Amino acid sequence: MTNEAGAPRLMITHIVNQNFKSYAGEKILGPFHKRFSCIIGPNGSGKSNVIDSMLFVFGYRAQKIRSKKLSVLIHNSDEHKDIQSCTVEVHFQKIIDKEGNDYEVVPNSNFYVSRTAYRDNTSVYHISGKKKTFKDVGNLLRSHGIDLDHNRFLILQGEVEQIAMMKPKGQTEHDEGMLEYLEDIIGSGRLNEPIKVLCRRVEILNEHRGEKLNRVKMVEKEKDALEGEKNIAIEFLTLENEIFRKKNHVCQYYIYDLQKRIAEMETQKEKIHEDTKEINEKSNILSNEMKAKNKAVKDVEKKLNKITKFIEENKEKFTKLDLEDVQVREKLKHATSKAKKLEKQLQKDKEKSQEKELMGFSKSVNEARSKMDVAQSELDIYLSRYNTAVSQLSKAKDALMAASETLKERKAAIGDIEAKLPQTECELKEKEKELQKLTQEEINFKSLVRDLFQKVEEAKSSLAMNRSRGKVLDAIIQEKKTGRIPGIYGRLGDLGAIDEKYDVAISSCCHALDYIVVDSIDTAQECVNFLKRQNIGVATFIGLDKMAVWAKKMTQIQTPENTPRLFDLVKVKDEKIRQAFYFALRDTLVADNLDQATRVAYQKDRRWRVVTLQGQIIEQSGTMTGGGSKVMKGRMGSSVVVEISEEEVNKMESQLQRDSQKAVQIQEHKVQLEETVVKLRHSEREMRNTLEKFTASIQRLSEQEEYLRVQVKELEANVLATAPDQKKQKLLEENVNAFKAEYDSVAEKAGKVEAEVKRLHNIIVEINNHKLKAQQDKLDKINKQLDECASAITKAQVAIKTADRNLKKAQDSVFRTEKEIKDTEKEVDDLTTELKSLEDKAAEVIKNTNAAEESLPEIQKEHRSLLQELKVIQENEHALQKDALSIKLKLEQIDGHIGEHNSKIKYWQKEISKISLHPIEDNPVEEIAVLTPEDLEAIKNPDSITNQIALLEAQCHEMKPNLGAIVEYKKKEELYLQRVAELDKITYERDNFRQAYEDLRKQRLNEFMAGFYIITNKLKENYQMLTLGGDAELELVDSLDPFAEGIMFSVRPPKKSWKKIFNLSGGEKTLSSLALVFALHHYKPTPLYFMDEIDAALDFKNVSIVAFYIYEQTKNAQFIIISLRNNMFEISDRLIGIYKTYNITKSVAVNPKEIASKGLC
Repeated sequence: MTNEAGAPRLMITHIVNQNFKSYAGEKILGPFHKRFSCIIGPNGSGKSNVIDSMLFVFGYRAQKIRSKKLSVLIHNSDEHKDIQSCTVEVHFQKIIDKEGNDYEVVPNSNFYVSRTAYRDNTSVYHISGKKKTFKDVGNLLRSHGIDLDHNRFLILQGEVEQIAMMKPKGQTEHDEGMLEYLEDIIGSGRLNEPIKVLCRRVEILNEHRGEKLNRVKMVEKEKDALEGEKNIAIEFLTLENEIFRKKNHVCQYYIYDLQKRIAEMETQKEKIHEDTKEINEKSNILSNEMKAKNKAVKDVEKKLNKITKFIEENKEKFTKLDLEDVQVREKLKHATSKAKKLEKQLQKDKEKSQEKELMGFSKSVNEARSKMDVAQSELDIYLSRYNTAVSQLSKAKDALMAASETLKERKAAIGDIEAKLPQTECELKEKEKELQKLTQEEINFKSLVRDLFQKVEEAKSSLAMNRSRGKVLDAIIQEKKTGRIPGIYGRLGDLGAIDEKYDVAISSCCHALDYIVVDSIDTAQECVNFLKRQNIGVATFIGLDKMAVWAKKMTQIQTPENTPRLFDLVKVKDEKIRQAFYFALRDTLVADNLDQATRVAYQKDRRWRVVTLQGQIIEQSGTMTGGGSKVMKGRMGSSVVVEISEEEVNKMESQLQRDSQKAVQIQEHKVQLEETVVKLRHSEREMRNTLEKFTASIQRLSEQEEYLRVQVKELEANVLATAPDQKKQKLLEENVNAFKAEYDSVAEKAGKVEAEVKRLHNIIVEINNHKLKAQQDKLDKINKQLDECASAITKAQVAIKTADRNLKKAQDSVFRTEKEIKDTEKEVDDLTTELKSLEDKAAEVIKNTNAAEESLPEIQKEHRSLLQELKVIQENEHALQKDALSIKLKLEQIDGHIGEHNSKIKYWQKEISKISLHPIEDNPVEEIAVLTPEDLEAIKNPDSITNQIALLEAQCHEMKPNLGAIVEYKKKEELYLQRVAELDKITYERDNFRQAYEDLRKQRLNEFMAGFYIITNKLKENYQMLTLGGDAELELVDSLDPFAEGIMFSVRPPKKSWKKIFNLSGGEKTLSSLALVFALHHYKPTPLYFMDEIDAALDFKNVSIVAFYIYEQTKNAQFIIISLRNNMFEISDRLIGIYKTYNITKSVAVNPKEIASKGLC
């Protein structure tokens, strides 16, 4: 009875009664425990009024609260009269359970529901103080899981037995039996109304379909009545088609004759074309000559145009060159002028630069005080090059020594590695080869040991199974071994094997696994006689000679949802045994669970025998068996049992032990060898890496050594070159010493002056204020003069810096001016060169123009000559054109006759196009036949065909057909097809609704059966736990249709037989009802339960069992139970004591376990 772990659930914290029934004023009942609370008190104290107060809030009518009307619920006693209303508040909160009695309240989940009744028998509802309707209250409580519709949360005094006493099915539409009760809880009841609607819809569609079928029959009758007239009309149309075919033949003959005449005229045209060939050839020659002359004229004209264009282009080019010459001369003039200006600017900039340099010499005047520092700096600078050279030489020698040493060490290491590496590689190859061999040997031995171990286990299993066989089977097998009864194969379950997954399934559904298989019925009879003689027992035998009838049915079959057939999963060594297994299993299917088994078993076209992996069986009749706490398994192994002796098993175990030890030795040797190989690989890799690294560094170190040797020589030469002049060094040192002596003298004088200033300052401090002021003024004046001097010095220094900047600017200006002069001179040279080039180009243009003008008259003369020759050719061509015109007239005359014949051909073709054969019935329209030339030549007299056409037409005129009969017949036929289509449509619609009806019925059945099995299994479990060995189950009265006859509650009390529920004692009915209540709670948990003296009919033992069950199993719901039995209320988590004094009920809440732990009771 567990709900989802950690999920919030609803609980009642307390109830507030105000003037309700026996409660005067405001009385608080509670607080209630989150799990198990008991309400106790003497008879008549108002215990049941607690339940009534809850029912009052939950919207029950007065009759359900043991009152005639609502006003009776208002408290009325001697001390409290004329009270106008009563109110009950039930306070709720949502909690999350923790370990023990602890829980966590869900934030903002507290609310309370109240109901107030007045003297006028009206009442109002409130939710957390806000006025609401009963519908709002109901929706709120339902949303929190309180089942107000079926009242599963409420069991009143004396009602506990009525739950299990319900009829299997309600007798009327509004009556409720066990079926309706369970359907409402499972939820499949919601499908009842849709199923009824679909059923009515299917009935209506069946009626409509009957009407459509009658209409189809009526139209079919009318259609058949028109068939005679239709046939006469078809005969008439057939005759007309024959007329059209003959007309087609005549028309085609005339077309063929005209085409023959046109062919003859085409032959005449061919002869005329032959005559015109000569004229055409002459015309072509003249045409070619004319083309050649035209081309020559065009070539001369092109040449003439080219020379004219060349002369014009040269004149234009000369004009451009003349303009460029003017521009270049202007640029040259401008560049010369600019060069002169830049020369003048350069002279001015040089004069300014010299003036600025003169100003800079005055800077040395202000640097007298830094002479000593300058002298020292000069000395340091003079010696710095020498000192740097000496330092660099020392470092270079150290680097040379280190490089030489490293080079020497690496060469020695390379030699050592090159000597050791081949030995290591050779050793590694040998070890790897040995390791590979050992690895293969280890694999072979492991495989051998694994196979041998499996054989030993199978042998042990077979030996153990042989030992565990019954005395009947042992006796039979012994007869087989002695040879007295040959033809015995053994126990059926031992002759086959199946995957362990299906062990429970086959053990549960196949009772024949314990049958003994023999070769024939005669052998079976011998075995039976032997058992009788020895008085050993009985056994069932399967004779293989009678099993051949099952051979055809053993083939693979199509199953629902491709569910496997148990027979196909069985493995055998002897194929003859398969027939015996089919006899035992038939087409039993195995499903994963009961849901799938239910779907597979109840098919429309066939019912199947199905067993689940848990051992539950659905027979073809619909009965279900199996389930429970214990399942049957182990009746067939995963391998076929073979006969083996204990001695053979011992030999196999000895061999297994020897091979296992050998495998362990090989493995240990392999591990040692792997460690050796790893070390050798690491050593080889280290040697190779070191060798590559040292070899790569030898060249670099050699080059570095050579470079350092050269560098040392250069630095030694540099040291000698930078050695200071001793005389100059001495002179600089003397100069530094002289300035230092001068500085020391000044510093000494300054020290004396400073001491004198300090002494005078001390004296001044002691002088009066007026004397101090005068001296202070003098001091300020002197300080001011000092400041002015410092300011003058600063300005002078700034002037020096400004002069330096101006000097730099002047020098930059000189540099730029010189650069511009050079650029200008270059520009003048370039312009002079360009001017000369332009003059040369102009001379060449003038020369080319003169030459072109001289060749122009000769080309003009050639052009006039060509035009004269072209005129003669054109005259000859005109003469030929006259001859061609006369030939053309002849051709036009022939073409006219051909056109006339073609017009006639078109006429006959149009006549053919008018001809179309009538379609006869549903035959495809026949196309007009096209006759071959041979067929047309065979027609000698077309007039005879015309006569035949006339006879046929006369015959048609004599017939009086009703051509409308064909159309009428076709309409009736279309109407008939339309009616048939309508019938098919409504049949399809009826079938769809019928399918939907069947699907919904199947869905209802599946949903109900799924919930039913969960509830009945939990009922069985609960009843066994409550009664310590009894059994109970919900049975389908009709196993084929659970909704037909309903559900029967059957119970087997401990040590008794199965009984119907109404044949039980009061206590047994109570236990059965509670088992069902708790099973329903398991399927669909309810957060609250109120029970009024459910233990009244139970003895003390069963009261304790029920109490402990409630305490232990219902940890996800709140139970509030009214009880007078100490076995019940002593186990509860909280006691609510109810007592009555002065006609007023009062209450007190205690925790019995807490009091007991403190030793207060």
